[in-house]
Amino acid sequence: MVGAKIGWKLVLMAFTTVVSLVAHRAVTTAWKLGSGGEPPKGNKAGYVEVVTWAVASGAAAAAAKRFAEDRAAQYWLKSTGSLPPGYEKEDSLTKALETP
Repeated sequence: MVGAKIGWKLVLMAFTTVVSLVAHRAVTTAWKLGSGGEPPKGNKAGYVEVVTWAVASGAAAAAAKRFAEDRAAQYWLKSTGSLPPGYEKEDSLTKALETP
């Protein structure tokens, strides 16, 4: 059971890392295309710009985390034939994973 928990954490970490990097790249590219400049850094940007960037990058991070968790759980279920540690049969994500 301990091995499964560690294995699940490693799988989840790998999926989350890759998806987070892609999400960051996508948000940064969208910002550059939309605003014509780099994302705000330091104290050179105005509050509106900083808040807009924070909302956009935060939303992308949350969506990426959920996507990575879903895909990692699907991979785990397909690879091991069992649900990842911590998932229960009644979980809505579990039901989505088990439908073909």
